[in-house]
Amino acid sequence: MGHPQIVEAIETEFVPILVYNNRPGPDAALLERFGEPAWNYQVLRFLDASGGDIIPRRDGIWTVESVAARLALALDAVKRPVPEYLRALGGR
Repeated sequence: MGHPQIVEAIETEFVPILVYNNRPGPDAALLERFGEPAWNYQVLRFLDASGGDIIPRRDGIWTVESVAARLALALDAVKRPVPEYLRALGGR
């Protein structure tokens, strides 16, 4: 997720939250709340203000193209404009 345009999209279009999957306390409580296993690989989730999934949870998102596509899908789902650079990165 170090691609500069992916970083820009995440920082400007979303409220990013990092949850460590191997730490006690608040991170562990969030894992439990959302049914995520500890020591899991990265998962991208897009939540609304009430904590509900905007689009279905998905893991195994590793490439710039797949991350961009998920970001665009989440924006589409909430009827927000998708930046053209994000559509292009996601192959849409």
